[in-house]
Amino acid sequence: MKILHLDTQKGFRGGEQQLIYLAQGLRELGIDSIIAAKDELYKKANAMGFETIDSSNLKQLLGAAKQCDILHAHASKAHTLGVFLKLLTKKPLVYTRRVDYKQKKISKLKYLLTDKVVCVAKSIENDLYKNFHIQAETIYSSVDFDLIDKVYTKKVETIKKQYGPLIIGNIGALTAQKDHKTLIDAASQLDKSYTFLILGEGNLKQELEIYAKQKGVNNIVFLGFRDDIQNYLAAFDLFVISSEYEGLCSSILQAFLFKVPVVATNAGGVSELIGDNQRGLLVPIKDSQKLAFAIKKLLSEKDFSQTLVNRAFDFVKDFNYKITSKNYLNIYKMLVNRV
Repeated sequence: MKILHLDTQKGFRGGEQQLIYLAQGLRELGIDSIIAAKDELYKKANAMGFETIDSSNLKQLLGAAKQCDILHAHASKAHTLGVFLKLLTKKPLVYTRRVDYKQKKISKLKYLLTDKVVCVAKSIENDLYKNFHIQAETIYSSVDFDLIDKVYTKKVETIKKQYGPLIIGNIGALTAQKDHKTLIDAASQLDKSYTFLILGEGNLKQELEIYAKQKGVNNIVFLGFRDDIQNYLAAFDLFVISSEYEGLCSSILQAFLFKVPVVATNAGGVSELIGDNQRGLLVPIKDSQKLAFAIKKLLSEKDFSQTLVNRAFDFVKDFNYKITSKNYLNIYKMLVNRV
């Protein structure tokens, strides 16, 4: 069996990382993949030894689709591309929906032409049914447990020495969806001895840097993209996201794995990870005061924070990419056998 994975996104964000985890897990199960991508995902997949093609090259895409048993789209524009290839090749199409944005009515046609829709959170699955009456299935995002073994202790010590004593981390693209302004507003209400490290690139970087200066917040550092994310996770004393929209947020899973306490806004499927404040603290979207309060609470109440961390670590054990890959393989086999 061979799978054609379709991704048209620029940069390398959570969805692209999940695609890599899936392809890696499938390879370990003896399943070949062709990855159609661009930019950072193309480079990373190629460096890992996967067969790669340019997702903007229609001739290559059509040739690859004819070779494969399953087409698997991993983003909205890639979904459109997958429908086009399905109509030309009659190959089964799978689409993984990772976001909780409101969908346009015209999108329903794409879903009707898709053989299997997978959502990364139950909330996304429920919204899809509510809006379009599409029956989907939820397969949660995954995390690579090998990240822990890749931590370089000296680098962690350097990060702590440079930015300590207390480091609050955030990982996410600098886009409107992630609502970093609310995080900056929260930082303006907290002790200036804390350092906020924001990892990620995006078109709002300059705007956010200016906003932080306007708010008098000089303890936020925008570090850009980092390919050794594990060293920063190991250095964080707290992990915070302030998203307005979110699918599942695989960065929270990484924080769980590294036993970092989590504060998050109640966006998309985040509550499915945090629970009822069982594995972290949930606050309302765009409420900087409650976000600041939750940050201060977890940093000051060590025993309570440790209880949440222990629960989160036990919880994340079921999110191994190897399990996720097996779940997707079952779907692929079902579709191939159905044909």
